[in-house]
Amino acid sequence: MTDASTPTDGATAPVHLVFPPMVESNFGSLYPAPAVLAGFLAAHGVESSQEDLNESFAEYLLAPETARALGAGLVPGVSADSLCAAVARWSNEHRDQLIDPVGRHHFGPDAPYGWAMEILAQPFSVDPDTGVLAGEGDADTAAFYQAFYSWTGTAERIGDTTALVGISAAMGPQLLPALLLAAHVKAARPSVRVVLGGPAVSLMSSVDLDVMLRSNASVDCIVRYDGEFPLLELARQAVAGHWDPESVPGASCLTDDGVRHVPPGVGPNLNQLPRPRYSKAALARLASPTLSITQARGCYWGKCDYCDFVELYEGSAPFRGRHPDSFTDEVEWLAGEFGIRRFNFVTESIPPAFARRMSRAFLDRGLDVVWNSFAMVDRRFDRELLESMVASGCEFLVIGLETMVTRVLKLVHKSADREENIRFLQDARDVGMPLRVNLIPDLPSTTYEEALAALGDMERLADCVDSVSVFPFEATRSSNVGRAPDQFGLLPLSTSDAIGQSQYALNHLHNADPAMTPEQRSEVHRRYRDFARQIATRSTLPPSSFKDDLHPGALLRVPIEELDVLDTGEKLVCTHMGSRERLSLPGAAARILQPHLNGKPFVAGRIPGARRPDGVPKLAERLIAARVLVPAAEREGLVDDTGV
Repeated sequence: MTDASTPTDGATAPVHLVFPPMVESNFGSLYPAPAVLAGFLAAHGVESSQEDLNESFAEYLLAPETARALGAGLVPGVSADSLCAAVARWSNEHRDQLIDPVGRHHFGPDAPYGWAMEILAQPFSVDPDTGVLAGEGDADTAAFYQAFYSWTGTAERIGDTTALVGISAAMGPQLLPALLLAAHVKAARPSVRVVLGGPAVSLMSSVDLDVMLRSNASVDCIVRYDGEFPLLELARQAVAGHWDPESVPGASCLTDDGVRHVPPGVGPNLNQLPRPRYSKAALARLASPTLSITQARGCYWGKCDYCDFVELYEGSAPFRGRHPDSFTDEVEWLAGEFGIRRFNFVTESIPPAFARRMSRAFLDRGLDVVWNSFAMVDRRFDRELLESMVASGCEFLVIGLETMVTRVLKLVHKSADREENIRFLQDARDVGMPLRVNLIPDLPSTTYEEALAALGDMERLADCVDSVSVFPFEATRSSNVGRAPDQFGLLPLSTSDAIGQSQYALNHLHNADPAMTPEQRSEVHRRYRDFARQIATRSTLPPSSFKDDLHPGALLRVPIEELDVLDTGEKLVCTHMGSRERLSLPGAAARILQPHLNGKPFVAGRIPGARRPDGVPKLAERLIAARVLVPAAEREGLVDDTGV
């Protein structure tokens, strides 16, 4: 394992590595690809600099002029009464809840209001299609990103010594911003070579790659699959002034004879990868930084028919894993080098045998770290192993549980069945292992009744999970389901006949699943999301018993520190940032609450209208349940007038 010093921040090195917007789930953390590539380049004599524009995009969304425009509904696609606008207004008034006085970002999922950043970013998440690749995307969204790049000054920071800019696009919604960034860089520095790589392009068909290269002259080359060796060779060519991407395995480029796709070579041995070179300046922006460390590429199981991430490493073995001892060495070194104790393991699913040996190594060395990882339900994750993982510092596992329907699990070749899922969840709860569970309510052929039965199982096991994320099923062309949809009960459709919304349309197989009607599917998605929201607010807002103790003389107030209130003239729309719930108060109820939007205390009994037998206004009870009213701690500033 090669050690490398931390890179110099700034864009004066021969290679500048950029992570573009927009991956809202990554706000508050650093995507590891630039650091991994920087370490590899440095070990081979090529210096580089790094820039995380995804994190900068979050800052741009919070900039006063941006937040005001979003809050006023002046951004196309965002209405003033939308959740996004409400979050924008609140964040503009309470920016210190998201960026502290020293400039550190509190954006992650563990931050009290971290979810707000994902809401602010949603209007700018573009699911790319061939129109986007051909430069025919939405003009308003493109203009927003162009304004963002001008705001950051990223092109101006690229020095005269920089020969190549590498852009890593991990997710489909990054493709439009990445292409706009390439054009932005080329406009300022025409001589710089721009190389685009990452999973988003590795999963694209050769036809789509052809369209992108022919339509975007700013992109000099695309790297598919493992990026280390191709990027190193391209960097050397750019620095030497002898550009010949046709000679580089894994490269796609436009030539005089058309687009050329060079077959990929073998990727690097993960046990011999140099250590990642994280930017200390980038880490300093984060309130709770996490370092990512590669545990494997590919999946040790590799059989799930709906998954296509196992297709990302053509040219190499389908699964390459790290040795537990060298992995532990790297964790220990990174903790000492950067003074950071929290780690995220980069893997599709941590293998049980690796987890057992690694946990033992962490404990034997007395490493004072916390870590998290993706994992799958596997009978080899027994109670003893889970207990050892917790003891070694595991703060949570992200579990691709997907469903509790055994028939469907077997159909798509998941490792576990319903009974094994239940055993795993209960064992994890009993040993104190927090789980963040991913659910797909409508895997192929799932019926309405099966989906609701699976939801019932999860509701009964709610005390076993820390959080729930819901992902409506989308068949991808590069998965086994996409290659043989009829074997999974799906009916392929033409693009014009397709319904629903894809997260990555370029790789989406348009299809219909007759197991549910569209109305049933919509209801299933809603009920699963309601369950996920209940789990999320359970941890941030424990149930209050105040409404049971309420009496007419109780002091109440509007918690303006956690509320956005929009007066539409006909109603008040209240959005609670803690519970993430919204309540509309029309007519008389709005007029009753209006005078108290200054947050000052008032007496509950002063609220007019229908009352409980004990004299408590029923409206007060309703508003307390919605957390639009809360107990007032003291009598200072008491307001007796209800304003009605």
